[in-house]
Amino acid sequence: MENPVILQTFYWEMNTGKYAEEYPEESNLWKLLANQAAEISEAGFDFLWLPPANKGAAGIEDVGYGTYDLWDLGEFKQKGTKRTKYGTKKQLENAVKKLHKNNLKLLYDAVLNHRLGADDKEEVKLKDNKNAEVWTVFNFEARANKYSDLKLDWRVFDGVDWDERTKRAGEFLFKCKEWDDSYEDDYLMGADIDYENPEIKEDVINWGKWIVNEIDFDGFRFDASKHVDNEMIHDFIEVTNNSTDKDLFFIGEAWVNDVETLKDYLNTVGQEKLNVFDFPLRENFVKMMQGNLDMRWLGDKGLVNENDYKSRAITFVENHDTERDGTNEYGTEAIVYRKMQAYCYILMRRDGVPTIFWKDYHTQDLKERINKLIEARKKFAYGDDYESDQNDKNTYSYIRAGNEEHPGSGLVMMITQHENEKIIEKKINTGQANQVYYDFTGNIDEKVKTDAEANGIFKVKGTAEEGYSVWVPAE
Repeated sequence: MENPVILQTFYWEMNTGKYAEEYPEESNLWKLLANQAAEISEAGFDFLWLPPANKGAAGIEDVGYGTYDLWDLGEFKQKGTKRTKYGTKKQLENAVKKLHKNNLKLLYDAVLNHRLGADDKEEVKLKDNKNAEVWTVFNFEARANKYSDLKLDWRVFDGVDWDERTKRAGEFLFKCKEWDDSYEDDYLMGADIDYENPEIKEDVINWGKWIVNEIDFDGFRFDASKHVDNEMIHDFIEVTNNSTDKDLFFIGEAWVNDVETLKDYLNTVGQEKLNVFDFPLRENFVKMMQGNLDMRWLGDKGLVNENDYKSRAITFVENHDTERDGTNEYGTEAIVYRKMQAYCYILMRRDGVPTIFWKDYHTQDLKERINKLIEARKKFAYGDDYESDQNDKNTYSYIRAGNEEHPGSGLVMMITQHENEKIIEKKINTGQANQVYYDFTGNIDEKVKTDAEANGIFKVKGTAEEGYSVWVPAE
């Protein structure tokens, strides 16, 4: 697979409010993806990151992160509904078949940290020897032991955030328990799973093998992975990958904005097949949006530019957590300005696997422009890469030299945070002498020819909307 691209197929507000009115087709995501399988493949995508497909505590309204029953993919009447927010199990299986038929690989969003929506409460003793009444009984009666006969109670959890007896919120650790060995605080929400308990660990890993071998997914995205037991992440990857002939793909959502910490997380888990989202790179896109980034050093930013780690970077501009309508509970700033410059950067770069956000692609009127960049990536983004020595505080240029395996390949990418509405010119060496180039994005409507030393005067518009260009060899 050359120059792969991931499409995140959902967003937080999908099928709610104004989005339900404007995009009624999103009321059944599995049907929508099945119907668009050929179009998505033709656009150049390779992986689809699907939302959690299992039953959540909020039933049909659950985005998927309130995990109730991992084994219910929209098959049983639980939490007031048979289907999930995205459809039924049969519709999911049909979508998987159609997407695979169109050479698309599928990543399951696995929420393994906690459970919500317990069926009953029970009395337990806490670490401080006080008694508490906690919601930790999960019977899954409607599933009637299909796929798994494990019922959950306090023994498979470390603690909870609510004591029904005292009507008190907090972090309540059970007696004879310790929080798991996760990279950051084990406790996040709900009933926190105890992966030192062999029963629940085996059940969850068996579920992973089922998702891969029976439901036919091709990998996983681990939600909130820095809060999940490190050994569990390692073993889940090891066992599921060894259960199939497929080369599975794994991404951890370790929300860390510091590169060194993100590297340390990967080293701590110690699983070579684990990739991670490049949150530190996105932080620089926020600065670029604000016009405050020193573009001279953009080639050094993020995990994607770290030796020995760059191949494990999953680059992105937005996702369902970083971009939400209204006030964001995580305190992140949505990239509402110079977004195409950010997409241009991740799609032309040699390293990292870029991810496109469904909300940008389908609801922000960026589909055509993003498709153009994906096409440029697939056709021209080959060969050695290097930064231009003409980069300055506001304009960044990046070169791919092309190679013999891809005739006609190579490119010059230019992005700017200028807003002077002028044409910015840079003398750039492309490595290809006497070659005519044109801007594949169409933002600059002219051609450039390099001289005998492979130098040419390349241009980019000094505007936020069109401040990106990808110059490629003319035929």
